[in-house]
Amino acid sequence: MRHPIDLEALGTLFVHRVAPVAALIHIGLSSSLIDQRCRPGGPWQRLFPSIFLLSRAGPSREQLVQAALLYAGEGAMLTAFDALYLHGMRSVLPTADAIHVLAPRNSGAWGHGTLRLERTDRLPKPALRRGFHVAPLERAAVDAIRRTRSIPDTKAILDEVTHYVGIQALRAELAMAPRKGTTLARKLLGDSPARQLELAVMDHHRPPSVPQARTPQPVG
Repeated sequence: MRHPIDLEALGTLFVHRVAPVAALIHIGLSSSLIDQRCRPGGPWQRLFPSIFLLSRAGPSREQLVQAALLYAGEGAMLTAFDALYLHGMRSVLPTADAIHVLAPRNSGAWGHGTLRLERTDRLPKPALRRGFHVAPLERAAVDAIRRTRSIPDTKAILDEVTHYVGIQALRAELAMAPRKGTTLARKLLGDSPARQLELAVMDHHRPPSVPQARTPQPVG
């Protein structure tokens, strides 16, 4: 005998109260019921195609990240500013800008207003930070730099990340990255003798590991 589903408590079964439609249908909900609960003023929200927030409250950054990764599918990982934040970097914090996700070339997902989805054949091995798959620190840094035109922000990211991965790791990542959006970073990473000396000192004194990762806070 099938027990009735407590729709109000259903969100507690899913990480960050974010659920894919396949999971909801699997436990017995109909497509029409899901659509009904996602109508304007309803108790649920559709964050991405087939991905739902089982709450009427506005989504936190964590919930948007969870939804973006579920939507992007297997093999996807967070990169750029949100990944840097989860790695514990403090130089430039995430804003309300789109969440940047790397996905396999054959991913069927598409970018949306709050999701910048980048399909690539060059997927790194992800790290696990606070339950999220994130790109390695040097890849996250380069992807963040590609999205900023601010000289102070670019320098702050490079300086902080150099403390943890070293100059050579960043240079190697930059060498494989598209040139578009990385010209400034290439210049800052040792274009002048004074800058080379500054980075060499930072590299020599870098700590043995990345600081403990932190959880993104709600934006807006």
